[in-house]
Amino acid sequence: MASRTIRTQRHKSEADANLEDATVPFYKIVLTGGPCGGKTTAMERLSSYLRERGFHVITCPEAFTIFSSNGLSLDVFSTDGMDVIVQKTVMGTQMSMEDGLESILRARGLPGVLLCDRGVMDGSAYMGVDKFKSLLEERNLDVTDVREGRYNAVYHLITAANGAEKYYTLENNAARSETPEQAVAVDHKTQKAWVGHPKLTVIDNSTDFEGKLQRLVESVSKLVGLPTNLDRVTTKFLLRGRPSID
Repeated sequence: MASRTIRTQRHKSEADANLEDATVPFYKIVLTGGPCGGKTTAMERLSSYLRERGFHVITCPEAFTIFSSNGLSLDVFSTDGMDVIVQKTVMGTQMSMEDGLESILRARGLPGVLLCDRGVMDGSAYMGVDKFKSLLEERNLDVTDVREGRYNAVYHLITAANGAEKYYTLENNAARSETPEQAVAVDHKTQKAWVGHPKLTVIDNSTDFEGKLQRLVESVSKLVGLPTNLDRVTTKFLLRGRPSID
């Protein structure tokens, strides 16, 4: 008697169905910038703001910071070729975390926001362009894929070393060691890495820090469809005569 193969289909759960539902709003947002640009505070402010307005928010930490806070020191770069090894590991870890957290958010079936502490393109600021492109090619990717196709928006917070020099400090981040001059240079490289993304927004230090955060919140609000002061328009009227106020 011929053998029969019985195929059993796993029951599709609510989470499975949610993963396939592309109608639920989801946004993957990168916060990047130079050292001491305010990313940590900005992530906290945005997370609270969006959660209070009904979004399910998860933050994705910076991969290199995870490594450096667990024993990876800058001394490793004294070995030739370590820039490639480290950035390859950072890239793989960053993409894996982002993809996994995106799946979790989408599976909930609720409006979601993934706030990424830096994105894949940030790695190109710390190594040669050709080396970075080679790392992407190993994953069958190119610069356009990860710069323009992976994230809904990118917000670059300019380092305090450029425009708010008296507030520049590294005391709150043991993973950083840049002088103000080096911070400005890294800031420029990081900003350049994202040029080409259709929704790249640069948040400078033209106001105080609270104003800087407000501009960021306003821009993100507009992106996700929340009411925003950026849409307010002042209208003036030319009167034919002096109005009577009696």
